Amino acid sequence: MPTMQQVSEIVDKVRTRLKDAESDGVYLKVVDERLDDDWLYIVVAPTRPGVRASDHARLMSRVERELRQQGDDKVLLVPAIED
Repeated sequence: MPTMQQVSEIVDKVRTRLKDAESDGVYLKVVDERLDDDWLYIVVAPTRPGVRASDHARLMSRVERELRQQGDDKVLLVPAIED
């Protein structure tokens, strides 16, 4: 189970990766994170209207793979739409 410091570091990595994706026209942000049953769930939502769901899903899958390659297992990015 990740410690709170590890959770913060992982969320920061995700925020950085999402910020980098803006240069490709995909605008997403972290809106929440939750640690449950040894899994870290990071909720991600568009920051601009018009984000295509396929771009959203493709980026989230890529970020999850990158995290696993860096040794950060049991992390899921969860898509959401803010009201």
